[in-house]
Amino acid sequence: MIKNSTFQTFTTKPLSVGLRLQTILLSLFVCGFGSVFVVTALRGHLDINPMRIILLLALCVFFFLLQRRVFPHLDKLSRHSWNLLFYGGLTLLFVLQVCSGFLLLQDLTTSPFDTEAVLRTSTQLAQGIIPAEYNDYFSCMDSNVFCMFVFYWLYRPVYLITGSTAPHWAMLLNTVFLFVAAFAVCHTAKTLWGRRGGLSALVVCLFFLPYYIFTSFVYTDTLAAPFVACSIWVFTLLCKHWSAMKTAPRVLSVFGLGALVGFGFLAKGNVMLLYPAFGLYLLVRYNVVQLFRAHWKTVLCTLAAFLLGSGIAVNGFNAYKQTCGLLNYELYESVHIPVSHWIMMGLEHNGAFHQESFQYTAQYPTIAEKKEAIAARIQSNLTHLLQSPKSLVWLMYTKAETNWMHGLFTAPVMANFSPVQRTWLSEWFVSDGAHLDVTENFGQAFYWLIWGAAFWAAVRSIRQPTWRGASLTLLCVICLLGNLAFLSLWESNSRYAFCYSCCMLLPLCGILACPKSDA
Repeated sequence: MIKNSTFQTFTTKPLSVGLRLQTILLSLFVCGFGSVFVVTALRGHLDINPMRIILLLALCVFFFLLQRRVFPHLDKLSRHSWNLLFYGGLTLLFVLQVCSGFLLLQDLTTSPFDTEAVLRTSTQLAQGIIPAEYNDYFSCMDSNVFCMFVFYWLYRPVYLITGSTAPHWAMLLNTVFLFVAAFAVCHTAKTLWGRRGGLSALVVCLFFLPYYIFTSFVYTDTLAAPFVACSIWVFTLLCKHWSAMKTAPRVLSVFGLGALVGFGFLAKGNVMLLYPAFGLYLLVRYNVVQLFRAHWKTVLCTLAAFLLGSGIAVNGFNAYKQTCGLLNYELYESVHIPVSHWIMMGLEHNGAFHQESFQYTAQYPTIAEKKEAIAARIQSNLTHLLQSPKSLVWLMYTKAETNWMHGLFTAPVMANFSPVQRTWLSEWFVSDGAHLDVTENFGQAFYWLIWGAAFWAAVRSIRQPTWRGASLTLLCVICLLGNLAFLSLWESNSRYAFCYSCCMLLPLCGILACPKSDA
């Protein structure tokens, strides 16, 4: 492997070319997402009401006082006191999430949404029942198969031990997914910025309402969130400690990182954006070309370990689902919806799910005919949009508004599908709750704070490239830009950006943890 001193000479600071690329990416982020906020405001859809302004100002004052009055005392704490504060706070977060999950508990086996197929199939398989009525669904929407099997792997031993397939088991596992995502955010910030980073991230996660509202919504969005957050955490650890690591830990860590990204991709398709994001980050921050020339064998071995981890995760699961005998794919050829369908759907109407678009694809009897029909309609859509730039701009900003402007990621709608019972928390967290307006005002104000900090962190990284928050800000910016581009083509839905919510939270943690004088 690369000697420590040799590696450090190649990875100390970005070169001039890297700095230029970094500046371009950060500028694209500010301009791209900034224009989405500006256009949404000009349309009158930002809903800037007095209560949201008051809450935003109150949040700014709170975090200012936290940074000025609390952070200076953190280093004075003993290790025991710090661990008690930090891990006690994480325990509090988990307890609040579990309580929220029970109070919002849903029976998603009766939901009108895709969650019904996922949960009902997993619970029936756990009981030894092979539900033929969903063979066509999973042949059609095979992207949801991994989610279904995760809950089957939970319910099977639970059923064998207790005889239960009650919905609270799925909610508890879903809550663990969300907690692990928050846990990874906190430890990523702690890894880079010490105690200030850890406490900043802890408070930010405690204030992030989707971590509570989504606890009862068992689906791919929450399943993928910890894979993204943990991948970024592991990647950050590798970048920080690579030169001090021995060969075996390096290979195993890179292999594990590849597996994390692979499993995340199985859970949600846009997790695949981590592959180019990591590569682009390394290209910008480090002298990869010179490093490759000097140690090409080591670089290729590292890349091979990463791809091997991903390959085993993805191909291993695909082999399992085909051979386990739990699902019948005889209908696959006639009902499967090709990936290109979602791009077609994203290029027509308002870019969101549309039943007519779905029926258009579903009417064709074979996959080949579906692909041919989809390609023709995509070409027709693009021709129309390119001939009418105004329509193209309208569609892109409409989709961007749908994807990025909802501070709660439409979680209240998801929490209101099939409640087991209506509780007091439902009035605050579900879409028709009596006090939802208060929750939405706080969630939107906090969301604006998150994005304000992200823009601030990006501008600061341009002006001060050696700022300690610049490296992670760049990684988050690359991930978010990738999602902006991806979701501009894909079917639009506010939930789809949730699995990358860690990339929205971490720049705020960096702003709080690293003072202006820090370099």
